[in-house]
Amino acid sequence: MRFSLFMQPLHALGENPTLALERDLESIEWWDALGYDEVFIGEHHSSGWETIASPAIMIAAAAARTKRIMLGSGVVPLGLHHPLYVADEYVLLDHLTRGRVILGVGAGGGLPSDPYVVGVEPEELQPRFAAAFDAMMRLFESTEPYSVETEWFRLREAVLQLRPYTSPTLPLAVVTGKNPETLAKIGRHGATWLTALPPSEIPEAWEHVERGASEAGRTADRGQIRQNVIMHIAESKQQALDEAREGAAQEQFDFSVATMGRPAPDIERSQWIDVMAQAPTVVVGTADEAVEKIRAIEEASGGIGGLMLMSKEWASRDATRRSWELIARHVMPEFQGSVEGLRVAADVARRATSSK
Repeated sequence: MRFSLFMQPLHALGENPTLALERDLESIEWWDALGYDEVFIGEHHSSGWETIASPAIMIAAAAARTKRIMLGSGVVPLGLHHPLYVADEYVLLDHLTRGRVILGVGAGGGLPSDPYVVGVEPEELQPRFAAAFDAMMRLFESTEPYSVETEWFRLREAVLQLRPYTSPTLPLAVVTGKNPETLAKIGRHGATWLTALPPSEIPEAWEHVERGASEAGRTADRGQIRQNVIMHIAESKQQALDEAREGAAQEQFDFSVATMGRPAPDIERSQWIDVMAQAPTVVVGTADEAVEKIRAIEEASGGIGGLMLMSKEWASRDATRRSWELIARHVMPEFQGSVEGLRVAADVARRATSSK
């Protein structure tokens, strides 16, 4: 199982944004050192809370400070970008990082104020995404000059001057819920599926991925599923709850409700983390609880290739870094086979000792 991260990022109003961005880059360095596999960096242009306007720039900065972690966009809203510019930019990054880039794309409706500020209506996002995605893939897959005219962009004999460094093309990831045609595109192109669906809904949605793969002569690979999960770990459940209590409430009530206009939960701020922690894809507790919930996710989903852990700043900096370390030390090895040999060797040593 791969352990990925999703960095929105989400920073509270009123703090120094330069320092917040530096903290984001330091987090990516920490994840790289701890052995996490991938990080997906969000793109937003509004709200005051999510301040990375270009994942590509952050990826370039992070690539210079890390050694092995894969760096992805999470995601480029194709409904707001010309596909040639996106393809050119990420092929360049593919070369500059020697193949450590994942191009993550989506329609662009995660933050409603983003399409609003550039004058795009919500109902336009999905058809714009579909047209841009198909054009972008055509550019990746062929050097034949390509011309197309859609309702919102044109290409005239376009070709990618720089071919992808990664053969045959750089890794692709797509975020979507249940949209059948987008799921089919994931299967058709062998992309990674970034999903926040409840695990129990993955099997039905996966059928559309399999359909797209079959149409393209491929076999759909569940290893390409990344399930969205929120996780904060401490030495005890109560400690984890206490560390995350105010930060989780701030995100829910000050960002989601006050800024984004979502309905307010009918509970006290202090109780929000206790409610969240009961969800099947949220762990606020111990490493053992995390292992248990991940196994339940695997069973309910029918099998996944990895988790996409949400990067949250609910706790203090030290507690947050400690949580990532505990996950790497005690949760990841249970799903990556790295401790099996150690346990067998210990059993052999105990038998050898007891036989004397």
